[in-house]
Parts: sequence; structure tokens; C-alpha cells
Amino acid sequence: MWEFTSKLDESVYSQGIPILFPRYDLPEDGLKTLAATAGRHIGLTATGHAGYTPAALTSARLSYSYDGGTTWTEARVSQQGGRWTATVNHAGATGEQVTLKTELTDARGDSVTQTVVRAYDVR
Repeated sequence: MWEFTSKLDESVYSQGIPILFPRYDLPEDGLKTLAATAGRHIGLTATGHAGYTPAALTSARLSYSYDGGTTWTEARVSQQGGRWTATVNHAGATGEQVTLKTELTDARGDSVTQTVVRAYDVR
């Protein structure tokens, strides 16, 4: 789900729509799996729709689910030096498939909520 404000700028021929797309920096092994440990860090950033550069993120949330989104665990999210990082705990979750739900907002008030089913597996 996207939330954004747009307006006509008659001085330009074309302009990007202010839509955010979440990006994840996963410490995965190339097979889309993460180790079943606590304290795994997932970097959170956003890119924009073609021609649009997002403002700095002002808030970020990440939740994860092992049952396809029926129940969620909210990750601890921190920001340092403009970088957002979520910390997940997959201790004891070997063999689980992980669904992620991410909510990002930038300084212009544009936001996105994205759910990724089977974002990765826990090994």
C-alpha cells in the first residue's frame, strides 16, 4: 500500500510519481536463507519510482511471520547515521519460511507498507 501526495508541475514535461519501494540488505547466503540465530540484522532503505528520489526515511518498522502473516513478531528497528536496521531473532526457527511486513515513511510524508511472502527461509 502506498501513500503519497502528487501535484501537477506545468514547468516539466514528465515527473516521477513519489512512490517508495523498500529495499532489504539481507545477510543471506545466496540461496535466500538466513541462519537460525538471534541478532540478525536486516538493513532497510527505499528507492523511488522512475525519476523520483525519496527523501530521507523518518520511520521504519519491520515485522516477521512464520505462518504466512497470521501472527507477527515486531523486530527492533534502530537508526544510526541515516541508516535503518531491523534486528530479528530466528533462534530455534530452523526450517521456517519467513514473511516480512515493512512500513517506511520519508521526510516528505510518502510511505509504503509492503508484505513479502516467503522473503527467505531459516536454515
